[in-house]
Amino acid sequence: MKAILRKVDIGHNYSFSVREDIFPYLYNRWHYHPEIELTLIRKGTGIRLVGDSVEQFEDNDLVLIGSNLPHYWRSDAQYFEDESGLHVEAVAIHFKEDCWGKELLDMPEFFAVKKLLQDAKRGIVISGETKKALIPLMEEVLQARNAKRVILLLDMLQAISNCKEIKVLSSAGFSKTYDHSNTDRINDIYNYTFNNFQKEISIREIANAVNISHNSFCRYFKTRTTKTYWQFLLEVRIGYACKLLIDDKMSVARICYDCGFNNLSNFNRHFKNMVGMTPLKYSKTYLEVKHN
Repeated sequence: MKAILRKVDIGHNYSFSVREDIFPYLYNRWHYHPEIELTLIRKGTGIRLVGDSVEQFEDNDLVLIGSNLPHYWRSDAQYFEDESGLHVEAVAIHFKEDCWGKELLDMPEFFAVKKLLQDAKRGIVISGETKKALIPLMEEVLQARNAKRVILLLDMLQAISNCKEIKVLSSAGFSKTYDHSNTDRINDIYNYTFNNFQKEISIREIANAVNISHNSFCRYFKTRTTKTYWQFLLEVRIGYACKLLIDDKMSVARICYDCGFNNLSNFNRHFKNMVGMTPLKYSKTYLEVKHN
C-alpha cells in the first residue's frame, strides 16, 4: 500500500492545528501530509519510522517532520495485548510553512527558522536541554489562544533552530528518490516485519505474505526505501534489543533470542557494528548515565 496522504483538520479560526491524543496504542500507518509536524510522545514506547530511519521511541520523544516526509509510529507489542493497562499520550502540532504569511520567513530575522524547516524534510529528533525546555511549551500551546499560539510555535522553532543537540533522521537519498505516487506494499511489509521480527523471516515467506514475487521482493524494497530488507530487519531487531537492554530485566543471551537472532556471536557482532559497542557495554553505559 502506498504512503497515505492524510488531511489535517486545522479547525475554525486557527491557522494551524494543535492536538492532544490519548490512545491505547499508536498504529497510524505509513503516511505523509503537506503540513510540517512537531510531535511530542508524552507517554509511550515503540518503533518510529521517518523516511528510511528506524528507531525506538520512548517517553518524551520529540520530533520535527518536514512537509510530505512519510512517517509511522507503532507501539510495542505489549500495548496491543488485551487488558494491558497501557496507553499512549501525544501532543502534535501541524502547520504549513506559510501559515503566518508568505513573507515572514523571507525576513532576515527568520533565516535560521527557514533553514530548519528545510532540514526538517529529512526529519529531526530533538534532545538535551532544548527538549527539556520545549516540553512545557508543547503543553502550553494546547491551551493557548489567539496570537499566543503563533508566538509559542515561533518560539519553539527558534529554539530548535539554535539547538546543537539534534539528529537528522532520514538519509538525503530517501527524500530525493521517494515517489509518493507509486502504489506499493511498503506498509504491509512494515506491519508483517513488526509482527514477526522476533522469529526467523525468509524472503519467500514475507514475499508471499505481501503478494510480491520472490524474485522481485528485494529489488522492490530497495527501490522504495534506499536500503535492503535485511538492513531494515536488522535495524528493527537491534532497536528492540536496545530497548530491552535499557529496561535491564533480561540477560544479554535471552535478549539475543528474543530479538530474532539465532546465536549470541551474530547478535554481538551486528550490535557492535550498528551501535558502536557491545550489548553489555551499552547496558552498563546507559545505567551509569542514568544513575549519575
